[in-house]
Amino acid sequence: MNRAFPGFDDRSQFQRFLPHGTSANAWQQFHVPKGAVALNILAVGSGGNGGNGFGAAAGTARGGGGGGGSGAMSRLWIAARYLPEVLYIRPSASGSAAPSLVAVRADANNQFLILRADHGGAGGNGTASAAGTAGTAGAIVTVNPYASLGSFVSIAGQGGGAGGVHTGAVGASVTILGAGIFNSGGAGGAGCTTTEFAGGNITGAGLVPTVSGGALGANPGSQGRLIERPFTSTGGSGAGSSNTVAGASGGPGRLGAGGGGGGAGVTTGGTGGRGGDGFVDILVLYS
Repeated sequence: MNRAFPGFDDRSQFQRFLPHGTSANAWQQFHVPKGAVALNILAVGSGGNGGNGFGAAAGTARGGGGGGGSGAMSRLWIAARYLPEVLYIRPSASGSAAPSLVAVRADANNQFLILRADHGGAGGNGTASAAGTAGTAGAIVTVNPYASLGSFVSIAGQGGGAGGVHTGAVGASVTILGAGIFNSGGAGGAGCTTTEFAGGNITGAGLVPTVSGGALGANPGSQGRLIERPFTSTGGSGAGSSNTVAGASGGPGRLGAGGGGGGAGVTTGGTGGRGGDGFVDILVLYS
């Protein structure tokens, strides 16, 4: 630990901010270290929660829950001389309708923003007549005026997978790295009438293995995977559907990634997986 700048690792001068505090989206402070030349700031919005599978009598039509969308990413390289002594950080908490923010004061109004990254949308709940819709991707940001002082980029998140249709089908799968961003949406939960189906997968790519959906029946989806180097975060996989018992839950997403959809079940459908928290990473460069 660097004693001059608590919270920093001596080798990397790196700090990650996650949601905390009594409110879902509490402000935190970052003091720009003396002697800093530039900062690389990465903000990622929270992933959307997965939708619930539908529950009703055995043999009836029940749609699976949709997977949540992943949060958008915004990144800024900025010279330290352009920044005030204190930055205010507000990472978006899972399931909140709030973006991750970096600002010059603890105020979410656009005129104070250095960086903003929007959250992913929640997956839709399955019904007796339709599958749960896929959660929308976090949107590209165009309004954070102080980002113009540095080198700025914003990339949209990835949408989730739709739930399996109410007549019975597997949940839609999602492929990590398939949308040009390092975090993924969650996969869809399975639907059911009389035949049971498996939940959707998070299909692996590159260094990331596949996260399989819940097998047919009341089998839950799995938690997403998190790799720190290179940073990669996947959504949760979808739950299988059941024609004999209550539905299973979708898998939770990792940081900034969407939750998997819940599976259809008897009487009670499975709950959607929790979307991953948003976060803000700051890397300090010295001369």
